Formats: sequence, structure tokens, C-alpha cells
Amino acid sequence: MLLGFALSYLALLALCLAMARQHKILLQGAPSIGRQRLLRGLALVGLVLGLLLSIEQLGGEIGAVTWLCLLMLAGLLLVAVLAWRARWVLPLAALLPAAGGLTLLV
Repeated sequence: MLLGFALSYLALLALCLAMARQHKILLQGAPSIGRQRLLRGLALVGLVLGLLLSIEQLGGEIGAVTWLCLLMLAGLLLVAVLAWRARWVLPLAALLPAAGGLTLLV
């Protein structure tokens, strides 16, 4: 469940970084067209992987609903961290998948 949340957070962060305003705040400078496409593609991959993970763990109907809830919570977390402490967004992007991977091992 935490890994699905982390994948949703990473996907939304990639979509966020594909926008020039957020890219300038977090990474200093506007993204190139190629980087924007790459980030949008990575976001799509993250969203699909999160959905597939939720469906694999909880079944089709409950997994899809759970994925939508995780996506909503990841969006709320990303917006809150961006508004409150923008510098914490990128370290959190590294911490969440690591924690999700650890929960899979335990």
C-alpha cells in the first residue's frame, strides 16, 4: 500500500516538475521540451504501476478505488509540502519509495 502511495506521489511530482513554474522553484530553471515529455512519460508509468500494484494486492474493484484514494492523498501531500516547505518535496520523493520497498520486504 505504501509503495502504491509512493508511486502516486512520484507520478504527481513528475507531472508537477513538467510545468515550468514548479520546475523553476524546485530545480532552478525551466524544463526543456524533451524533459517535459520525459517527465510526463514517467508520470504515466508511475500511475500505471501504482494502479497495477493496487489491483494486484486488492483485486480489481477495491484496488482501483484504493488507487484513486492513494492518488488523492498523494496529491494533497504534494500540494501541502509545496506550499509549506518546497525544499522537502524532492527528499520526500526519495524517502517514500524506500519506505514502500521496505514494507514489501517485511
